[in-house]
Amino acid sequence: MRSVSRNYFLTGLIAFSCGLVAAILLYVYHEGMWKELLHYYRFFFDPKKLKSFIVSYGQYAPFVFVLVQALQVIFAPIPGEVTGFVGGLLFGTLKGTILSTCGLTVGSLFAFFLSRYLGMRFVEKVVKREYVEAFNNFVTHKGLSLIFVFYLIPGFPKDSLCYLLGLTHIRVLDFLIMNVVGRLPGTFMLSLQGNALRHAEYKVLALLIIATVLIVLALYISRRFVARLIGYPIHLLFRKHKN
Repeated sequence: MRSVSRNYFLTGLIAFSCGLVAAILLYVYHEGMWKELLHYYRFFFDPKKLKSFIVSYGQYAPFVFVLVQALQVIFAPIPGEVTGFVGGLLFGTLKGTILSTCGLTVGSLFAFFLSRYLGMRFVEKVVKREYVEAFNNFVTHKGLSLIFVFYLIPGFPKDSLCYLLGLTHIRVLDFLIMNVVGRLPGTFMLSLQGNALRHAEYKVLALLIIATVLIVLALYISRRFVARLIGYPIHLLFRKHKN
């Protein structure tokens, strides 16, 4: 019986993986068709609809949430801020943070390995070419040791960073540690905000949002100082390069 169950599990896992890869290839190489499919995923942009979707799975809701978090890393159109917030709203601060971290880690590793095995041609379909060029320029001049800084910057496209890092010689374990630790503060903050709304603690929610805005503003204002600290102008990573 165990053998049969194990076979069913492996078959399901393989089928899911194949379906996910097929969806990714469809997304990358058939943009027009993807836009049509995206019509059915618009609820991912609405916290209320996303919450209802996940809750509808009952006892399997945590697993569905982890899958959603993984998919929002792999597929750029799905905003991570919404899913992170919904995690806290549904499961509370601690459980929401843990589940979000699990989903983000799975999605990040998937993006990393896709990039590593499919190469530059694939990444340029997912990430804008100027970002790839700017990142390569940064790695060439500063190396990989400072990449962790970018994981700590709110609003920085960390999902794209997973694809970019897959093109480098960074070890999988180093990438995994960097990704988990670097994403944790932002994930925890989003879970806190969702949990505050869950318990109708509107004053706490307002304070958390204000704190987040102040942190983002402080980092934006101090970007030149940070640039001098690491010896590279951060804003150039997201400015279109002229040949």
